[in-house]
Amino acid sequence: MIANLTVKGAVQGVGYRPFILKKANEYGIKGFVKNIGAAVEILAIGEEAVLIAFSEMINSEYPTGAFILSVDFKELDEAAYISLLKSVEIHEDLRNSDFRIIESSQIDLSKELPVFLPDIGICDDCLSEMLSSKDRRYRYPLISCAVCGPRFSILNKLPYDRDTTTMIDFKMCPTCLSEYKNGRRHHAQTISCFDCGPQILLKYRQFTDDSIIELEKEKALNKAITLLSEGKVLGLKGVTGYQMICKPTNEAAKRLRKVKERENKPFAVMFSDIQEIKRYCFINDKEISLLESSARPIVLLEAKERFPYEVCKESRYIGAFLPSAGIHRLLCDAIGPMIVTSANISDEPIIIDDDIFKQSFFDNIKTENVDGFLYHKRRINMTLDDSVMFVTKLKNDEYIESFIRRARGFVPLPLFLNDSGHNDNNILAFGGDLKSTFSFAKKDRVITSQYIGDLKGFNNRNNLVKLIDDYRNIFSFIPNLIICDRHPMYFSVKTAEKYAKDNNIALLKVQHHHAHVLSVMAENSLKSCIGIAFDGTGFGDDEKIWGGEVFYCNGPHYDRKGHLSYVKLCGGDKASKSAKLVKECYYYALSKSSDKVSNIVKAALDNNVNTFETSSVGRLFDAVSALLEIKDENSFEGECAISIENYAWNYHEKDIINLNLKVIRDDDNNYLFDQISFFNDIDLAYRSGHYSKEAISFSFHNAIANAVVKICDNIRNETSENKVCLSGGVFSNRLLLKMTVDKLRDNGFSVYMNRFVPAGDAGISLGQAYFGMLNGTELVERI
Repeated sequence: MIANLTVKGAVQGVGYRPFILKKANEYGIKGFVKNIGAAVEILAIGEEAVLIAFSEMINSEYPTGAFILSVDFKELDEAAYISLLKSVEIHEDLRNSDFRIIESSQIDLSKELPVFLPDIGICDDCLSEMLSSKDRRYRYPLISCAVCGPRFSILNKLPYDRDTTTMIDFKMCPTCLSEYKNGRRHHAQTISCFDCGPQILLKYRQFTDDSIIELEKEKALNKAITLLSEGKVLGLKGVTGYQMICKPTNEAAKRLRKVKERENKPFAVMFSDIQEIKRYCFINDKEISLLESSARPIVLLEAKERFPYEVCKESRYIGAFLPSAGIHRLLCDAIGPMIVTSANISDEPIIIDDDIFKQSFFDNIKTENVDGFLYHKRRINMTLDDSVMFVTKLKNDEYIESFIRRARGFVPLPLFLNDSGHNDNNILAFGGDLKSTFSFAKKDRVITSQYIGDLKGFNNRNNLVKLIDDYRNIFSFIPNLIICDRHPMYFSVKTAEKYAKDNNIALLKVQHHHAHVLSVMAENSLKSCIGIAFDGTGFGDDEKIWGGEVFYCNGPHYDRKGHLSYVKLCGGDKASKSAKLVKECYYYALSKSSDKVSNIVKAALDNNVNTFETSSVGRLFDAVSALLEIKDENSFEGECAISIENYAWNYHEKDIINLNLKVIRDDDNNYLFDQISFFNDIDLAYRSGHYSKEAISFSFHNAIANAVVKICDNIRNETSENKVCLSGGVFSNRLLLKMTVDKLRDNGFSVYMNRFVPAGDAGISLGQAYFGMLNGTELVERI
């Protein structure tokens, strides 16, 4: 019997073809295996029963890192067999030859979004080799194999072969070539060593005469260790972009903040292994699993032993992670825990180009510079920050994993939708302007891009446009439907409008908070729910700034059932930075003659100078932070809210204050969270002097969670809807998330939250894409 098998899934970059070769030999099967686009094609010749067993094995067995979506089995007659051989330029009958791996070929990728693997953290086998003095790759910092190393970041095009990646620049030495043909690195496209691969290089400034010294290989590594041990700050070209590294001391961290122009945001710390993390952090099994996963994300862990203040500032968490590449492990082993952060000016893209890093942070006379930088000459095509995650413990010892930032180690893995009833549009969703991402969607899957950053920056805007083109080229994706936000001033909206116009493509706009809820619906393939969207800002249908929204969602449609009551703020964009200003606006809402409102704020509000009305939960957090004299300014997004959460976690008393965020009806019979009376109650409690900041902060969270349950219960009585989706950046607050989920479940609700994408604006593009998938054909016809 002769059969043609097409295997779809994550089957490239994991040693899948060598795996099939080995299995074919075990089964006594003749033929070949090759990459086709982002799938694998197998020609299998043997007894019918053997081929069927072989096909069943493929569905259940695969190498580490792979997963199988489908195996298409097709019997070939003699004519089809001969035709297939001709198509791959084989001029012999394979029935009498050994099974082989042959050259890859392209297929039409436009039929569906292919599955391709993200960059994979260093595996245990490579780690053992790198640390063994008997191995020829002992202390080779860029070690990798068939199941680990760079993937997406070095890809030029599909299929994934050495000559379609930036590894084409490095010719294999005879020993690597031999290993490439047999053994553990059989067809490992990133195979390299000290003799033939990219090498670690160091440039540093000699402090005695300011001359530039260049070293390579072990000399470069040893000198870098010496510089770091002396408290110096270095650049490091990692797998997916440049990083900045130093010891976690006050002095080094303070210098690093000047280099990055990063005032208060905590730094992440890399550790050699889990045992070292346990010294500094409380950690559970779920968090260990995340840290040790091939993605190697940063995981926010509760601090046990604190680093010096400048490292993590006031955060109760340490952003901990393990080495993702050999160079990281070698450095950590030598100097201990190490601050590792992206190499960029804050809110700018991470740098991937050697010359740009040198100009920006080594030769730049205008700013503080690094003392040197370690790099290599393997080109990076795709910029990817480190992914950031946290784990929330719910009742009954259930743990849920959530993203703060989704990038390296996870992108470009797609989301698979369980329901097949979606249209055939090729959808490009542009997301929002804060924490920008975009998404491609087709049929049953969505690929959401890596975190790009805030689009207020020119370089981030350019990066968005470039990455969309890069993704289109890699995945052969031609969109026929564009979806974006409704905010008239967003760069992403203007770019989407131009893209649609230039390419004569239909354009749809989705309300910001509806997209938040839709992102959770997409992750769970839901068609209806009660949606809770809490964040800082989003353009509402009434042209006010929304941010505390309650929807009833059904298919692509929604009904705004309730929201946080509006409060008038002044100062425009300054309101998102200044919690003190927001607090004064809340006092003005309580009483226009309040002596707690400055004359300038009072004048602006009286005369509607640069004012706007908002229902934002994010601004409520800011106002309460300033009221409680916890923090007056957001030097980075959510800083005030994080500070309140920190205080709330430190509350250990049994009884809480009876704060109540009342749910009332407005004139149109919509539900309102009465935030002004709530603010007044908090003010009275604080000024009474009877309650600590910790107690009020905890009760503040509890009251919001209780109000969510109450409004959901009212909507359930009206609609019979029992599913609740929670989204928006406010639910990155794990205390509020825990309280809300637990209370909703206690009241019989089925609760869903973001797990595939962040709850914040980085998930917006997924929700937009799902909007088009739910009913895109009907909606496009109306345009």
